[in-house]
Amino acid sequence: MIDTNIVELTKETKNLIIKGHTQLFPVVRIPLGELQYNKLNGRIATWISEYLSNNDKFPEEIEKANMIIEGFMEESNPDLLKKTKTNIELFDQQESAVVLKNGIIVDGNRRFTALRQLSREGKGQKFSYIKAVLLDSDDYTEKEIKTFELNLQHAKEERVGYNPIDRLVDIYRDLITENAPFSPAEYAREVASTEKVVQQEMEVSQLMIDYLEYIGHPLMFHIVRKQKLDGPLREAHRILKSKKIEAENIEDARDVIFASIASFDGDVTRKIRDMKKVVQDSKMLNEVVTELDDTLDDIDAHFHEPDTSTVPGNNIVDVPINQKNKVIEITSKFAERKKLTSAKRAPIESLKRCLDRVNDVDSDAVVRMNSDDIDEFSEYIIRIQEQLDSLKGLTNVD
Repeated sequence: MIDTNIVELTKETKNLIIKGHTQLFPVVRIPLGELQYNKLNGRIATWISEYLSNNDKFPEEIEKANMIIEGFMEESNPDLLKKTKTNIELFDQQESAVVLKNGIIVDGNRRFTALRQLSREGKGQKFSYIKAVLLDSDDYTEKEIKTFELNLQHAKEERVGYNPIDRLVDIYRDLITENAPFSPAEYAREVASTEKVVQQEMEVSQLMIDYLEYIGHPLMFHIVRKQKLDGPLREAHRILKSKKIEAENIEDARDVIFASIASFDGDVTRKIRDMKKVVQDSKMLNEVVTELDDTLDDIDAHFHEPDTSTVPGNNIVDVPINQKNKVIEITSKFAERKKLTSAKRAPIESLKRCLDRVNDVDSDAVVRMNSDDIDEFSEYIIRIQEQLDSLKGLTNVD
């Protein structure tokens, strides 16, 4: 707990929305040594995941844990931290943080990081303190504290910078886990969004969870961050949500897409997008699965062998080169074949659209047209008929 005897009251106050209404709180100065980062902070969720995958647990000593998390804060967004640090050095801390009386920072981790570094660099005694609102955690439930955090993170335009994967991890924790504190409707209200958007984010987050299970590393979110899979996962979500994929083909489509995500290099999002029409075509999807049958089995076996599914040291997914090349070869072949087929059918699709437009013409409106409009209308009919005659001649159809 923070030693309140060394906390200094300032003349500043800060309005906070908590428990559903705005309250005015006094701002105090707290020595940095009294504070600790929140290990559940969404901005560093994937970094915490990576650390725990390589270590049994976090150090119990607060300063050791703080130094580790400070490194995460810097790595997660070095440019923004540098900007915050420069601003505080020039103009002092302008915006107050929010801290619980147990010393955990609820809001202001980047400011805390900047002040810690300025203090260590000997920039002045004033940087050894943080200005903050001090909340008693006994006065609020965990859900109320989390709601407060969501309000803070979404209430102001400048509160951005979440890695998109860290955002999906937050969605998972807040909405999908067994004891998730929020319903989609509640969450949408707190982040000023819609329930439909939140439901969609939940589906993408669940797809992330499914992918990690597929590669044999459940809940190791840092792997998804290092692969930069926000774009590919969202593309995969759009494909798998398509009504053109029959229910009995969803699992096959998902396995092919997951194997592709793990195997592809370069612009993975575009390459997954190129597979859309392949997996939506039942016959072609079946051909892909048939040609990749043994390869998909081998990949699944590899992913579920202990300590073999990632490259040591960087946690990037490691698909054996033979299986990787096979996935790339087969999926690329069928994607190109689908593009060629689509190109061959392009004239037919154009005529279908033209017919739809012609069917939209209101015959009653034609009857009521004046003479000038009739002349123009007739001219278009003649030009269209000439073009159709020309196309008909190319097909040798009588």
